Amino acid sequence: MTQVPLLIERIETLQVPPRWGLLRIIAGGLEGFGEYTVEGQLDGAEAIVKELSAYFLGKDARDLKRLVRGCYDQSFYHGGPHFMSALGGIEIALWDIVGKAAGQPIHRLLGGKVRDKVKVYRWAGGNNNAPGAAAEEAARVVAEGARAIKMNACPPLAAIDTYGGIRAAVERARAVREAVGPDVDIAFDFHGRCNVPMARRLARELEFANPLFYEEPVRPEYNRWLPEIAGITAVPIATGERMCTVAEFSDVIAQRSAHILQPDLVHIGGISNAAEIASMAEANGIAIAPHCPLSPIAFMACLHVVAQSRAGWILEWSKGIHYNASGATGEVDPWLRYIEESDWPMFEVDDTGHLAITECPGLGVKINWREAECAAKAGVTWRDEAMYLPDGTKANW
Repeated sequence: MTQVPLLIERIETLQVPPRWGLLRIIAGGLEGFGEYTVEGQLDGAEAIVKELSAYFLGKDARDLKRLVRGCYDQSFYHGGPHFMSALGGIEIALWDIVGKAAGQPIHRLLGGKVRDKVKVYRWAGGNNNAPGAAAEEAARVVAEGARAIKMNACPPLAAIDTYGGIRAAVERARAVREAVGPDVDIAFDFHGRCNVPMARRLARELEFANPLFYEEPVRPEYNRWLPEIAGITAVPIATGERMCTVAEFSDVIAQRSAHILQPDLVHIGGISNAAEIASMAEANGIAIAPHCPLSPIAFMACLHVVAQSRAGWILEWSKGIHYNASGATGEVDPWLRYIEESDWPMFEVDDTGHLAITECPGLGVKINWREAECAAKAGVTWRDEAMYLPDGTKANW
């Protein structure tokens, strides 16, 4: 029996508050949704979506891998966050369409789920707030049902800083640990704010809090130092949000640089590449925990990858994060704003901090594109925060 082609008719983009680039593909009477967010640099990523769209128009969406990989290989200059996010947004939307056409959730098209629910962690601890404020925020997030949280590990630090910065980090961590108790997992995000010497110091000083993991102790261009940092602490090392190709993750594994891989499904080029990274993690006895401070579209794509991987175990959920309150209006939680209200209950965690895995076709969430179109009229103004060291040096945000 010959299948009717799902010909790609058009690709639409919107920039919506708080800081997201959303994408819609129409093919064969179906609509699929993706995301092309490069935080603070949406115009660049959107321009590449438009550049790449001509390659996909008129093609059969069912040839997903052939199309996406062909676009990558045909482009002599590829890789990098903007190109991969543009390609990733298109790829995620194609998966959504193919799943809807088959009447199957994406995780089943990837081979099927290995778990029924996924533990999520929420952001808590603000951005360089005082210990008391950090503790109050963490306690509130836990009261909302979180059983795992992540917070900034430290303020921006000089290459060789005083112990003042270390002391501030320790005081915040101690206040949060005391506020949430011993049974809530706490991960520390270094955000690449440290150079190697200070990352080594912090890795030791924060161990008292029994961290779930240390995220991005150094920026990805310094990943060659991760084995040294990993060697001085028992806390698992996580990295990957600013890595853009499967090959980069392969190098990290080969160098034994990290224990938890954190591909951002948008920045890595979509679902297929993330699933490939998950397979490499499984083959090497390490874990995958996708980075996802983005929209529900990216989150659902991550959920399907974690659902089908034995190496998956936890997922970042950016509901309530201060980044995603930027430009928010009205009483609706800004993270839920572009989801049809009938789907809001699917984002209620159980008493163990897990979310159930959807069995609905495609991504499994209904997007209110009309609401997104209305929001796009306001535009997006979010930019990376400017931070400085005491001597006036611009710090790594």
